[in-house]
Order: sequence, then C-alpha cells, then structure tokens
Amino acid sequence: MPKIELSLDKLVCLSVGILLAGLPHWPRLPFWIPAIHLLLIAGRLYLPYKQKKFWQTQRSLIGLARILIMIVGVIGVYTTYGTLTGRDVGITLLVLLSSLKILESQTQRDFYVCAYLGYFLVITNFFYEQTIPTVIYMFVITTIMTACLIGFNDINKRFNPIQLIKLSSTLLVQSVPLLLIMFILFPRVNGPLWGLPEDALTAVTGIDDQMSPGSISKLVQSSEVAFRVSFAGDIPEQSNLYWRGPVLWQTDGRKWTHGTSQNRLNSKSVVFSGDSTRYELMLEPTNKKWIFALELLNDAPADAYLTQDYQLKTGKAIQARKAYQLESYTSYQLNELSEDALVRALALPETSHIKSRDFADQLRQQYQTPEEIIQAILNWFQQNAFIYTLKPPLLTGDSIDEFLFNTRQGFCEHYAAAFTVLMRSSGIPARVVTGYLGGEINPVGDFLVVRQYHAHAWAEVWLKNKGWVRIDPTAVISPERVDQGIENAIPEAVIDVPFVLKNNSTLSSLWQRVRRSLDTLNYQWSQWVLGYGPERQQQLLNMLGLKAVDWKSLTILLFIMLGGSILLLGLFLLVKQPKASDPAKRYYNKFCSKLAKKGFIRQAHEGPIDYANRVINSQQHLAGDVEMITRLYVAIRYRSEADKLAELKQAVNTFVFSRSHSN
Repeated sequence: MPKIELSLDKLVCLSVGILLAGLPHWPRLPFWIPAIHLLLIAGRLYLPYKQKKFWQTQRSLIGLARILIMIVGVIGVYTTYGTLTGRDVGITLLVLLSSLKILESQTQRDFYVCAYLGYFLVITNFFYEQTIPTVIYMFVITTIMTACLIGFNDINKRFNPIQLIKLSSTLLVQSVPLLLIMFILFPRVNGPLWGLPEDALTAVTGIDDQMSPGSISKLVQSSEVAFRVSFAGDIPEQSNLYWRGPVLWQTDGRKWTHGTSQNRLNSKSVVFSGDSTRYELMLEPTNKKWIFALELLNDAPADAYLTQDYQLKTGKAIQARKAYQLESYTSYQLNELSEDALVRALALPETSHIKSRDFADQLRQQYQTPEEIIQAILNWFQQNAFIYTLKPPLLTGDSIDEFLFNTRQGFCEHYAAAFTVLMRSSGIPARVVTGYLGGEINPVGDFLVVRQYHAHAWAEVWLKNKGWVRIDPTAVISPERVDQGIENAIPEAVIDVPFVLKNNSTLSSLWQRVRRSLDTLNYQWSQWVLGYGPERQQQLLNMLGLKAVDWKSLTILLFIMLGGSILLLGLFLLVKQPKASDPAKRYYNKFCSKLAKKGFIRQAHEGPIDYANRVINSQQHLAGDVEMITRLYVAIRYRSEADKLAELKQAVNTFVFSRSHSN
C-alpha cells in the first residue's frame, strides 16, 4: 500500500471517532489512561505533518517513545489490576493501544488499522451495558467511523462532512433489513452467543449467600433492578410476594451462611393448596448461581434445579439477562426435616448469645408449645419499642444480645437473625431465608419490578404437623413493610424521585410516568432483544405462522430470505434511474440538453467522444467548444482531475448553439 501522508482532516475525524468510542470507558479506567489517551492523540495532531522529512528524521525517536510508553503502560496496568488478563485489563490496554496506533499513523494501512480498532472499541462497550441508550450512542460512533472511511477514499473530495455523515448513516440504515432477518432467523442456542470474562460481573449488586448486620440494609440504598416479572393472571398481594433466595443455616455468632453443600432435591415433600401463579421472571445478571422465585415453587425449569431447602439454582453463574417460565403456590406446607437438617437447624456457637439463651430458657419454662413461644417473642418485639431503621447503632459486642437487650434498632436482617437465634435457643428448629419482598407495579407495561431496595430477610421454623412455616418478625415491628412495601415503611431508603421534584406533586407524578414508560421500554428490550433465545424465537415464529421449525429449516429459510433481499435490492438499483448527483455529470447533461434541442440527441450507446464526433461532423464551426467541453468532462470523470470542474461549468454555461451557414 502506498505510504502517503495522512492529512490533518482525516486524522481529526479518526481521532474523534476513537475518542468517542472510548469515552464511556473513561470512568471505569485508571485516571492516567484517559490522560495518556488524550495526550498521545493531541500530540499526533500537533506534529508538523507537512514537513515531508519529519518522519524520516525523527522515526527512531518516535519509535523509542512508543516502546517506552507501551512498557510503562503495561507495568502501570499490571500494578493497578494485579493481572494482565480479564475484561477490564483487556479494554484498558485496547484504549492505550488505539492512541499509540494513532500516534504512529502515516500510511493508508495505519489509517485502516486505526479505524478497525475504533470499531472493536465500539463493541467492547457492550461488555458493560447493553441498554438502548448505549446502542444509540454506539450507532452514532459507528456512523462517524464509517464516514471517516468514506472520506478517506473520497479522493476527489466530492463530499463535505455533512454529506459524509448522511451517506454513512444511509448505508447503515440500509443494512437494517438484513440485520433483522439474521437476528430473527439465525438459529439460537441456550445461553448467550458470546460470554464475558470471569471478572465481568465482579461488582454486581445483589443478594449474597451470606448475611451479617448491615448487609441487606446496604442493598436498600440501591434502586437497581434485580428482576422483572410478568404474571399470567392477577398480581398477588404485596404480603404474598416473598421471592425466595439463599437459605442460611449456619452462624458463627455474627455472620450467617449456608454451611454445607446444597444437595439437589430428590423427592418433593411439599403439599400445595389453592391456585397456582404462573409468571415469567426476567433476571438481571448476578454472577451467582441462584434464581429468585415466588414462594413456593412447584418445579424447576429445564436448566435449573431445586435444592433440599427449596432454593432454585443453576449449574453456571448467571452472566446475562435470562427469562424463566415459573409456577408457584403462595399456599403450601413444606414437610421435610431430616436428622441432619434438625441438627443444623438447632446449632448455635457454644459461647455466644448468653443473654438470648437465658431469655429463651425463661420462655420455655413459661410456655408449653412452640406456637406459644413464637407468639410470646413476637409480642415481646412489639411491646418493647423496637425500631425498624436503615441506620441502627453499631453493634460492637455480641451482635444478637446487644441488639435484643440494648440498641433495639435494626433492619430486617437484625430481626431475622435474632428471631432465629431465639428459636434455636428455645429448642425450635429455625433457619434464615434471604431474598426480596414485594415489588413495584408498573401500570404502563403491566408487570412487576423488583429492585435491590426490596431486599429482605425472614425466618422459617419447623413445627410439628405444619412443617416449615415462614415467620417474618419485620411484620410485627413494621407491618407496612410487608403490606405496603419498603417505600412506605422507610421513605428515605429509596431515591425514587429527584430531590428537586419531591415537593412538587405534579412534577413528581410526571417523573414517575416517564420512569415507568422507560422501564417498560427496557423490559421489552430485555425480552425481545437481549433475552431473544430459543424459546423467544419459537414464540415469535409461532406468531408468524411458522410452527415446529428446527434449526435446519431455519438455516434454509435464513439463506432464502437473505438471498431474496439481496436480489430485490439489485433489481431496485437496476430499475431505478439514478439522479446525476455528480457535478461533472450534471454539467455535461446540461450541455447534451442544449444540443438535443437542436436535433442532436445523444444515443444510449454513444460515449462522450463518439457523441462529440457526430456533432462536429455536422457542425464544424462548433468543433472548438464541443471538443473542449468533452475533453474537460472526460478528464474529470475518467482521470479524476477534479480541479477542472469550475472550467467545465463555465464552458457549459457559455456554450451557445448556432447553425453553420452551409446548413
């Protein structure tokens, strides 16, 4: 490829595209990477590129500088991340590499490599976000990068920047039908078509499989979506919306964990009653293996399983939005309790919770049945000024004893843990269940949104002839939390409306409507784009009248549709009469029109020179003007001598046909 000098306008266009493609990454990168990125690109644009001998005389110095910057950059990245592998590290190095490549760009090959790096940088943004605004933004960047490539190959400079952007966007829009055909008909497989590195979801917010004081109350500060739910029928009451997650059995006195391995459920030990609730749950990526389901799940979907304590799990961590078709019963009796489970459900650290144990001993002496002890403890919570709050005092000693007999201020994890300890101290098997409670109904899309601030913890106790029974002590301390939702129990827990709008009911209501409409749009995007898997594809094909289509039939149909679309496009281009958008062509057509009015109509088979010879043979006195106009047109059209365009325009405008006297 010829080593031509890259003009400043081409370098500026390319630099802008790469800068905008990397801009969303900047907040995620070490602060010095964006600084180097900007510095290197600005340095390349500042270099005296017009001096032809500059690169030859300074080549070794610039090459040494690039090597040193790369070495220092790699060392800095390793120091920052502690590794040279993974998503974050790879993208950081890519941003650094793109700026270094611009710095060394001199030839056409360098330009193309930088442009392709820019396209690749666009794709990497989807490693973090796959939202609609991200797609729109990346489409804009792709348009700019494509315009750069078109402009780079526009040797005659026929297009100004606005025309380049228009042509680029037109080309991309024209590709949309083919894109839609491939998206809809390409045979789908279970799971995403491409995965993320292991570090891609390390900072995801959500319920963990362990609980300690303050762990859940931190989640309540987040309004991020945990999952969305579409119900086949009516949405159950808020008090029945317990979304079961990790079940915690073991405690060291402060922290609760599951303890032993979670065995798969071998046989059902649950009796359901009443009507079932069918729903589709669209789970956000969690990088965890558990799925939240409405208590109590009837059966596990095909790619998941139930554990012995009725927790729904998958074999692999969930790293992409995933839809699950589920069926649950809000009325049930969970019966199974093995000897091993009994031991685990009564275990407590030997030297912990002394005051709680003494209190439980008093209750055992005073009351005869487990039901009476449970009610006594709940009454005691209600009668002793316990407070439900997101900001309880710090627990420095025995967390349970200090909470029950000193501070008496806490969030759901405090009450669930303390209640479970009192149950076990009273000889009643108990365990902690974590998950979410309630949800926000979106009337625009008619679905339920469960956010991180709906995180919750409750207890389950084993009662003879009743099995595992859910007991939520929070319902005693703050009944509105269970019946009406977290928003009414602790309004300050959620920044649901911007502070400036909180005191204006009209603006606040408008904000809520806009927010719900956007959330509905995001939900549909998640269902039909991000969650477009085999089930969703078959559902759409059924709507189109294509039922029971296997992957072989889909592949054949895909090629037929693509081939048909390309054929139709080709026929359209053949039939359509293109307008003379080329200025030289337009001026020459004007010249031909002047001759046609005098009887010299240009035939379809005639080239410019043949046409000129025919006119000259008949009208010798026009030879000079006709030859000059034809020569200028041929030079511009076929030898790319665009500098003669103004001369052609003037010659055509001043041309006047006059017949010779001999005729």
